[in-house]
Amino acid sequence: MIKNSPIAAACGVLLLLSFNAYSSHNSPEELEARIATIGQISIGSEAGAASDSDSGQPLDGAAVYGASCGLCHDSGVGGAPVSGDADDWEDRIEQGLDALVEHATNGFQGTAGVMPPKGGNPSLGDADVAAAVEHMVGLVDPSAVPSAGTDSEAGADEQMAAAVDGAGVYNTACMLCHAAGVAGAPIMGDSEAWLARISQGIDTLVEHAIQGFQGGVGFMPAKGGNPSLSDEEVAAAVQYMVDQSQ
Repeated sequence: MIKNSPIAAACGVLLLLSFNAYSSHNSPEELEARIATIGQISIGSEAGAASDSDSGQPLDGAAVYGASCGLCHDSGVGGAPVSGDADDWEDRIEQGLDALVEHATNGFQGTAGVMPPKGGNPSLGDADVAAAVEHMVGLVDPSAVPSAGTDSEAGADEQMAAAVDGAGVYNTACMLCHAAGVAGAPIMGDSEAWLARISQGIDTLVEHAIQGFQGGVGFMPAKGGNPSLSDEEVAAAVQYMVDQSQ
């Protein structure tokens, strides 16, 4: 009889295996795995600008800016005021620093664009946001930032430089190149030549001046080619040139 034939038995085994495979492939676990989201979109880097507020260390507004704010404020994406552009910031600074920090922290819909809360990076602490706002405002109007020079690494450099005559150091060691733009040196007082440099933060500029730096259009020798200068004197000269070039 056919039902007892080897062929019938083999067919039965194949049907059983097929059923088991189908059942396993369509188990709740398998179905969930097949429809799971492939990835997620995250605006901003959660690790981009780790807050120093919990560590007791002064917040570096320039570092927060570089990690979380520059993407929009370097070029004005979405109507964002361009960092260092006095025209873009004039009306905003008139609102007061507290208003700007509130808008940056909680988000704000302006007439020309929208500011997402914390720049779209919820991992930032409120103190991080405030430090970044102070950094941007300080690039245009340092007098509008009462805490500048006291609660940031840049402020520590400014205090150090204040103890040295930056103008005197500039006149004796820096003017030769920075008064005429020798070898691509940014001319002191030329705000356009200094804008991109100032946006990097005073710490970076001081580091480049002390250690030397090869730029895209010129070369900065370590300590301007004068190794007898102290780090404090170089920092004072850099601060002086920045103050005269904003």
